[in-house]
Amino acid sequence: MPITFGGRLNLRNPPIISINNHTIQVVNNIKYLGVTWDCCLTFTKHFKALRDKTDSLTYKLSTVANEFYSKRSGLFRKIYYGAIESYLLFGVGAWDNRLKLKKIRDSLNSLQRRPLIKITKAYRTISTEALQVIAGIVPLNIKAKGVFGKFLLTTINNDIKFGSKIFKWEDYETRLDPHNIHPADNISITYDKHKPSGEEIEIYTDGSKINDQVGAAIVVFYYNAEIFNRTIRLSDFATVYQAEVTGIQMALEFISTIGPWNKISLYTDSLSVLEALNTFKTSKQEILAIKNDISEMSKEKSITLHWIPAHTGIQGNETADSYAKKATTRPNIEKIPKKSFKQLKNAISNVQIHIWQERWASSTTKNDRHTEKLIPAVSIHTKKFSHFIVQFLSGHGRFPAYFVRFGRSLNIKCPCGAVGDTLHYVVNCPFTEKYAEKLIYDKDNLSTILNREENLGVLHSIYQEVNNLAPQV
Repeated sequence: MPITFGGRLNLRNPPIISINNHTIQVVNNIKYLGVTWDCCLTFTKHFKALRDKTDSLTYKLSTVANEFYSKRSGLFRKIYYGAIESYLLFGVGAWDNRLKLKKIRDSLNSLQRRPLIKITKAYRTISTEALQVIAGIVPLNIKAKGVFGKFLLTTINNDIKFGSKIFKWEDYETRLDPHNIHPADNISITYDKHKPSGEEIEIYTDGSKINDQVGAAIVVFYYNAEIFNRTIRLSDFATVYQAEVTGIQMALEFISTIGPWNKISLYTDSLSVLEALNTFKTSKQEILAIKNDISEMSKEKSITLHWIPAHTGIQGNETADSYAKKATTRPNIEKIPKKSFKQLKNAISNVQIHIWQERWASSTTKNDRHTEKLIPAVSIHTKKFSHFIVQFLSGHGRFPAYFVRFGRSLNIKCPCGAVGDTLHYVVNCPFTEKYAEKLIYDKDNLSTILNREENLGVLHSIYQEVNNLAPQV
């Protein structure tokens, strides 16, 4: 891997390193595993290459498929999340510890500019911070910390501190690497959709979550007569999927207590669990354990798995469902499963939003204060705004005040005689009054103007009219 050196050492008098009598050349930078390393670990050249590639890709998409994307505004956002963001964050493990430097953070966030301008259709003069808030896309340096933290937690099994929250790796599901299992050892547990026959032993499992309380249950029938049932309450943070998995585990525990048997049928309405068992490769420890248990027990017992639809009047399924609901009301929690990978992603996402919100609220960029009045709370679930509404939100658009600010005009007046700034056309412009009077919002809290969906159509009409009023400059 790259070896850097500093202090008294420099390129004029580099250290001499040789392997098998071959001298290794000392260079300013080197590309290794897709990351460009430089001698001072600034990663400046790496980020510059990323910017050039991202800008080029965005430009090509704009020119080649502009008409296609203009009719489907959400598609480029999907391309950003699915391809561009992943590309920009590649190699985060190499430069993550440099994110404490403002220069690195700014360089990373600036990589988002061209794609975010494409997504929002904003003016190029808008600040990166405002772009991120209007687009509803987390700043890249915050996203990078979350991505690397997730890797440390789930792959390296390290505890991490992200923001003010501490994540312990023992609290979360261990993700297995399917490639570490020999293909010959991969197991697939098949299932069918046959209805219960009422013969021999039939076991029904179910999981339930009611009022944020989770329970799992099994009920065993022998020739349609109930002979056994068991319920268990899980931690409140557990998912229904985990409750369904617990139901299968309880069924296998019961099966292990009986001797060799000709026919044991296990029924569940959880298709997701059955599909996980049916798939050869798995990354979930509990699913792999169930596969191994069924495979081992099948040497002495005939065990078959079946899917049945929920709430269709099948006696065993309805009974298991009733027991699972009762399990949620048990006084004590009897099983604390590890939190799922999805819960980890949500927890990290919440921390990212919190850090982003603090940064947005404390931003000292004067030009962002207009946007902050309209969007005080950041969110990744922001509405889709038209090009004209983005002009209103950013303060960057075809307004006389904007033209004067950027030296495109000397006249700051609206045709009505008042100062033509962004809010003028919502508050007191006679040319847009017929639209503005339809807006419903709290005059003392400008951010409420975005709360009503019908206001967005009105704002679009207002600033479309403003664009027609403004002179061509």
